[in-house]
Amino acid sequence: MNDQENIEHALAVDDAPVDTEGALARFRARVGREGVLPVSAAPRRRIAARWLQALAAAAAIVLVASGLALSGAADSILKIFEPKSVVGVPLTQGDLNTLGQACAGLELEQCLGAYGTFAWDTPPQPKEVTTLAAASSAAGFSVKTPSSLPIGVTGQPRYGVINKSSATFTFSADATQRTAAKQSRTTPPLPANIDGSKLFITGGPAVVQIWGVPQSSSPTVGSGMPTLVVGQAKSPVVSSDGVTVAELQSYLLAQPGVSPQLAAAIRAISDPASTLPVPVPAELAVSHQVTVQGVSGLFIGDNTGIASAILWQKDGMMFEVIGALTERQALDVANSMK
Repeated sequence: MNDQENIEHALAVDDAPVDTEGALARFRARVGREGVLPVSAAPRRRIAARWLQALAAAAAIVLVASGLALSGAADSILKIFEPKSVVGVPLTQGDLNTLGQACAGLELEQCLGAYGTFAWDTPPQPKEVTTLAAASSAAGFSVKTPSSLPIGVTGQPRYGVINKSSATFTFSADATQRTAAKQSRTTPPLPANIDGSKLFITGGPAVVQIWGVPQSSSPTVGSGMPTLVVGQAKSPVVSSDGVTVAELQSYLLAQPGVSPQLAAAIRAISDPASTLPVPVPAELAVSHQVTVQGVSGLFIGDNTGIASAILWQKDGMMFEVIGALTERQALDVANSMK
């Protein structure tokens, strides 16, 4: 199993049997207590499992990016991206299908290889540690943990640490055209100033705390359904040797299969150099900005109110809380982190 698969497994969840009926009963009881009308009819069985899997995949994207660290660069390197906030970007099923087809069955290196070459300088190597103190020591920063847990989340968490690592991506006009030819697509020519340019992705390390994983499963290579996942990582930074965010955005959004709606949503981000876009499946989820730990964060939840995620950035760190929680419960967990 390679390192990318290890990272994906760190937060992945299987379609294991889940007590969605019990979760629905708790949700309906809360609706009754608060006098709120349900938004939808009875949810489909196993929606929580599928949505938690989607949330975990989104979280893996953030943690993979945050697990990368630049080992060194020349004086000409220009920092072009460092997130100070997060924003949801709605994706339709058509967008998801198109993006999925582009990298179907491919590893990270192969998928990015469609536009050039991706190389790990120091690959991420997730590992499990036994205590919070050990996680803080391995990561090199003080790991925050919730001081308040919702009913149903019990016991001690498992701890996974993703080491500091580094990678470089080099754009290639030849690779872009070869990929287009294999997929019988016509792509716009790679601009001369982008061809051969390099991106250096920085950040990391990262720590994941997981509640509800069976002891027979490792949090780095696990198959159990977690009830709560809390992630913390150094904010990712992307540097380049010349190409700008505006130039990259203009070219990538012109690719075939990127819908006008998706392109417009990304272009609407007021400061793309400091805003991390998080994909939100439009048919399955809702999202909106929330205040968490005194800063602006992003809430993502499924349409039944059973599963939620909160993501935010503060003091140079990216944080996330994911689980079979209501929005209120997720916010309570996030705000209790110390």
